[in-house]
Amino acid sequence: MVLANALVLQDAFRESGYTDILAEYDPSKSETFASDYGFHLDDFFESDEKPDALLGLFISEQRDDLFLLLDGDSVDVSKLCDEWDKRIRVFTVMNRRSEAVEKLQYNIVQLVVYSGDLPDKSREANLRMSRKIIIKGDLTDKKHIAIDDEEAIELPFHMIPVDAFAPDEEQENRLNQLLPDETELLEITKKKVVRKNKVERDGMLIKSMDNEDFNKIRRWLER
Repeated sequence: MVLANALVLQDAFRESGYTDILAEYDPSKSETFASDYGFHLDDFFESDEKPDALLGLFISEQRDDLFLLLDGDSVDVSKLCDEWDKRIRVFTVMNRRSEAVEKLQYNIVQLVVYSGDLPDKSREANLRMSRKIIIKGDLTDKKHIAIDDEEAIELPFHMIPVDAFAPDEEQENRLNQLLPDETELLEITKKKVVRKNKVERDGMLIKSMDNEDFNKIRRWLER
């Protein structure tokens, strides 16, 4: 699957100050890892049995949020989210006395990437144990997952380029052509304020503009 205007998901994390702690995890040095981060990854999974669906664990520079990058093609997305909610529950319970986990436990996010047909995204509404974000991406190379710009806006840390908010000059020019120029607009505004046509009909005083001004406005509206 080739995506236009794609960015690499892992690069987006790194550029936003996140570290993939799964990539640097060495089970033989789990105590050193725990002292660095304040928790054990063994509470997510057995050290020699890392789930295939887990593609990354990205922690923020301030260590106040954690993203679990998950393969949405590996299993039904609803089952995947439920499974990782259970793992997150175990993780937070086992580390309930850890200041590090207390800091991020309400900011653990399941980021599920799928490449096929649109899955059931109803789990995104379930925030009981963790937030879920389900996006489409290219999982051909799982270490360099490509996602489209339209999917990237779902990432809370992704900054939308300023150029995306720049006005469309072509549309702006077309709009200016449809509107009266400032001189004509000023003239008709003056006439509306100063000059009034008064017609009494059935005992009621009716005020209106003259036919020339009316035809000008009609021509602008018909363009």
